[in-house]
Amino acid sequence: MTDQPETRPLPCTRCGTQCGIAEDYESYSDWGPAVIGADGMVRPQDPEGFGHKHEPRPIRFRACCPNCGHQWTLRRRVDLTA
Repeated sequence: MTDQPETRPLPCTRCGTQCGIAEDYESYSDWGPAVIGADGMVRPQDPEGFGHKHEPRPIRFRACCPNCGHQWTLRRRVDLTA
């Protein structure tokens, strides 16, 4: 049995409520050639196509307060395996 490190809630830096964490990613979908409709709207040439989704790249972890809505980028390391 491994010893778990002692933990404490992650408090909001504004109101003190326990926060959650979110991971932001950079990603995009390539829909291929585009056309301009008579209404001026840009659309994929093949509307039935599903496009090509590129692998997401992690950008940052941020803390999110459910009480006051404050969010900030975490400078601490995040371990999602715990």
